[in-house]
Amino acid sequence: MGSGTNKHVGVFTRQLKSGECLYITFFYQDERCREALPGLNPELKGDWDFAFGLKKEIERMITLGKFNYGDYFPNSPKAKKFAAKSTATVLDYLNDYVKYGRKRGLSVSTIEGYEKAIRALSPLHHIKAANLTPANVKQLVKDSTVSLKTMRNRLSVLNSAMNEAVVDGVLPLNPCTSVKPHQYMDKVEKVSTRGQHEDVDPFKPKEIEAILNACRNQPERHLLTVLFYTGIRPSEAAALQWIDVDLINEEIKVCEAVIWDSTNKKAITKGTKTSSGNRVIELPPLALEALKSQKEVTGHGKYVFIEPRSRKQLTGAAQLRKNIWIPVLKKSGVRYRHPYQARHTFATMLISKGRNLWWVADQMGHDGPEMLFRHYGNYIKEHDLKLTRKSR
Repeated sequence: MGSGTNKHVGVFTRQLKSGECLYITFFYQDERCREALPGLNPELKGDWDFAFGLKKEIERMITLGKFNYGDYFPNSPKAKKFAAKSTATVLDYLNDYVKYGRKRGLSVSTIEGYEKAIRALSPLHHIKAANLTPANVKQLVKDSTVSLKTMRNRLSVLNSAMNEAVVDGVLPLNPCTSVKPHQYMDKVEKVSTRGQHEDVDPFKPKEIEAILNACRNQPERHLLTVLFYTGIRPSEAAALQWIDVDLINEEIKVCEAVIWDSTNKKAITKGTKTSSGNRVIELPPLALEALKSQKEVTGHGKYVFIEPRSRKQLTGAAQLRKNIWIPVLKKSGVRYRHPYQARHTFATMLISKGRNLWWVADQMGHDGPEMLFRHYGNYIKEHDLKLTRKSR
């Protein structure tokens, strides 16, 4: 292989069966490309000049974002490769992002979060990635009725996927970066004028009583009692094993959660939501009695709570909600709330009783009381006011 003079950097010759041939080399979409120029004669200086000029023209078109590989080298294998990238849709890049996430070993719940976001981005699926504009993203935001947090989560997935399109040279700039969703969405107050966090809607004592009385069997009553009086997450309750229940010392150890892998159609046991989620919960009397009674039902097995009909381990929060929570609440006549509100109920009960906030945070699986102030500030303030009135 021969190379040109300093004047012809990036131009070289290669000996083929048919004879010596001129080549040019350049970088496109972070890839080094070498292409033959079979119509030129390596013996002629003018052809070397032409090859070098062609290389400079290609590099200029790449810089301007106007280079089409097939226009210059229609028979090159790389032309087909880059053409496939240029015709790829937004959905193609989103799906690739999930595929790479699986290769990186991301958790099942994270992947399912990505897939949920991708489904919500369906208005953009058909658009070629190369044609996606900030205006398209802006319109998606304006047409949405979800919360700002949800929209930001969705755009985070889209932004990461479109970064790959930028790397591939399909887009000169990521169209997501210039769109600020808060500028186009109605402001949603997380905290009401009464100081209540919109995500927190705890059950009152009479409602809890009605729900427990509506349970169709004792195992259901035991499970919901533990949810209300330990603050354990539904996915953590599904993973709770008898080896983690200490009835003598009146405590349970929470270290795992069960989630449903919708791709592989099976339950997956993983670690808790956060590292601080690994915790030991002190059992109040009602929860303790519920677990003692449950011991007589499932104590011979591995898991504390099972699906009553199948007699198998719960497959996660979704199954608990569908098969147990919804039917029981419907029967009880209590206004429907998500099962997670049982956890909020537990927190507000402890706060109302004046328990130490660091201890409450520990029982809930938080690093400290900051999360409590963020979600339950109104209840903390209300309790403090009661103490102030008593001290007068």
